[in-house]
Amino acid sequence: MTIKNQEKIAAAVAQSDVAPKEFIIGVHKVTATTKLKYKANPKRKNSKAWLRYESYQKARTFGEYQKLNQDKQAIPDLKHDLNKEFVKIA
Repeated sequence: MTIKNQEKIAAAVAQSDVAPKEFIIGVHKVTATTKLKYKANPKRKNSKAWLRYESYQKARTFGEYQKLNQDKQAIPDLKHDLNKEFVKIA
């Protein structure tokens, strides 16, 4: 599955109550119950990325993350943040 397809699936999931059982983000396999841990917001203050991070860093699981971040940038944001180690799989 390509990144574009994953982003389309994520967008569809964000608009529905039905979530896939497993989701691949980069090299990480996550489910709705996968726990996430965040560093303090590393983004440039008041940038769009900073505002998004502020809203979704409250999520403790991937399922909560999907509910809090229904933007089309949700999956690319999480992939980037995992790669930069701003977010870790707990």
